[in-house]
Amino acid sequence: MDSTENNQSINLQNSPQAQREESGLEDVQIPITEAGEAEATANSSGDVSSGPQSAERASSPPTIMGGASSGEASDNEEGDVAEPESYQQSILNGKIVDLVRFLLIKFRRMELTTKAEMMNRAMRDYEEYYSVIFSKASECMMLIFGIDMMEVDPFVHAYFLFPALGITYDGMMHGVLGVPKTGLVIIVLCIIFIEDNCVSEEVFWDVMNSLGLFSGMNHFIFGEPKSLITEDFVQEGYVEYRQVPNSCPPRYEFLWGPRAYAETTKMKVLEFYANIVKQDPRSYPEKYAEALREEQERAYATEVQ
Repeated sequence: MDSTENNQSINLQNSPQAQREESGLEDVQIPITEAGEAEATANSSGDVSSGPQSAERASSPPTIMGGASSGEASDNEEGDVAEPESYQQSILNGKIVDLVRFLLIKFRRMELTTKAEMMNRAMRDYEEYYSVIFSKASECMMLIFGIDMMEVDPFVHAYFLFPALGITYDGMMHGVLGVPKTGLVIIVLCIIFIEDNCVSEEVFWDVMNSLGLFSGMNHFIFGEPKSLITEDFVQEGYVEYRQVPNSCPPRYEFLWGPRAYAETTKMKVLEFYANIVKQDPRSYPEKYAEALREEQERAYATEVQ
């Protein structure tokens, strides 16, 4: 989905350690506002046609993905006005939001969904754009909510939704009830790993603030982030939040918790991070080498057992 000036975004490249990496990357932002609105308007009936944007989405489907080139536009008959590209993209964005809403309902119900069901319930009359809509919605589910999709029946294209990267926690009973928070767990683990596996509270919240998450302020998707992270994530074992030894006045820092080490790997987290910034994990040679060493140590430990 295209970002707008009102969209909040995931931009982990504000991390000081990330800025030190030799990546030469441009800032890549993944908008979260529209997906959050999808969750906010999701309802238990699975009716994805409801919501404030339904009137716009009822318009006729666009005939092309992008705007016509100047040469193509000149071939139009006099008086024939091409549909603006921004309007076409707005229509498609609406269908992506509809599909995200539908997939969140399926995840909460722990139900399979199929290509036919997705087209019928979330993109009727837009079936020709299925691959684009499905791809973008899947990306939103992964990067924002931490929910992955696995095709379990290739004949009917049936999919099962589950927490990503081996994480077993969905967080739906914490913070805003019913909203998956695996994505936020993964983002927290990304920040800690990129910051040399231990990040000060000051640096941590600088990065979180750049994501639109502020200590003491409710977020429309995740609720109040500080209590969610320092209480719920800590209690679940994904995060360690400890006082810096001998600090006066007391200062605090974040590390991975034991459950994070047990369920996922640094390589998986690095690949997630690299996906956000649209780079190969090898673009971060120090972190990649560290993650690879952990993979090898895990493999060796398994062999000797």
